[in-house]
Amino acid sequence: MHHDMRERLRQTIDFFKQKGATSRENALSLDELGLPNVFEYFMDSPMGEHLPFQEVDGKYYLDEKRVDEYKEAPFPIPPMSRWARQTARVPKGYLRYRVLLLLKEKPMAGSEIMSRIEEETGGRYSPSPGSIYPLLKKLKESGLAEELPTIDGMKRYELTDMGHAFLEEQSGQFEKMKQRLSSGPLSVPPFLDLPDEIDYLRDSARRLFHALLAVTMELTDHPESEVAKKLESLMTEAAEEVERLLAELKS
Repeated sequence: MHHDMRERLRQTIDFFKQKGATSRENALSLDELGLPNVFEYFMDSPMGEHLPFQEVDGKYYLDEKRVDEYKEAPFPIPPMSRWARQTARVPKGYLRYRVLLLLKEKPMAGSEIMSRIEEETGGRYSPSPGSIYPLLKKLKESGLAEELPTIDGMKRYELTDMGHAFLEEQSGQFEKMKQRLSSGPLSVPPFLDLPDEIDYLRDSARRLFHALLAVTMELTDHPESEVAKKLESLMTEAAEEVERLLAELKS
């Protein structure tokens, strides 16, 4: 499967070149590129930050400077492996958004931010030090946050006036991001706070998520396949059965 996914991404790189979408000025929409919506799904995931594509105002282009870097990268890409183990969809830009909100509450250190996000997502998303600390540095350099004097060995950051203004200006965009965290074409219920006796449901949900992701990717290349109709019937039956079980629990 890893080979198939790498080959698919290589084909997408060639496709962008053929379309001439190789610079910010020549960015194209999904419709103009003729790409399926699943491409946007991947770009919105943490994996998207490590692919050689860039998004600008809802359009996409190939960043040729990152192509060689991508070709030499191990596969599956580390962030992709981590993301595939999570049942939550984490949109691109979510981390910056969440860090800014946390700093708005109170000054925090990188380790405190990582622990807080992992706790809030029930362990489904745990940002790495390699993500948090470079981000804090960028927020500081951009004037959105400032570093406080070290106390008890902890280097904490707090939001600046510019950071508060930025959050206010971007509130609409961030609200859309919050909605996309809990919805989307392939999002999966988080199954948080399950008793130990039924924690196995988490693994079943993850398996279902991976299967749906894989079959959806294949169907983008074979939209005329009878598999799509069979899949629709199967998912409808499954949804009806789950709804029946829900009614049984509530009765």
